[in-house]
Amino acid sequence: MPPLGVGANLAMLDGAELATAIAAEPTVDDAVHAYERVMLPRSAEIAKECLEGLDQLLPAA
Repeated sequence: MPPLGVGANLAMLDGAELATAIAAEPTVDDAVHAYERVMLPRSAEIAKECLEGLDQLLPAA
């Protein structure tokens, strides 16, 4: 994760959302699937934004 201020925040959000899913779903597998439906699209968007931010921090020579 580039130093753009999202790594620790995402880790905390992911942990909270996974814990909530585990408490709400009947099985751990169901909880993980429910969590992934939310986490994966968000992760893809954040990865794109981080790549753009990294390009600004370390421009190509």
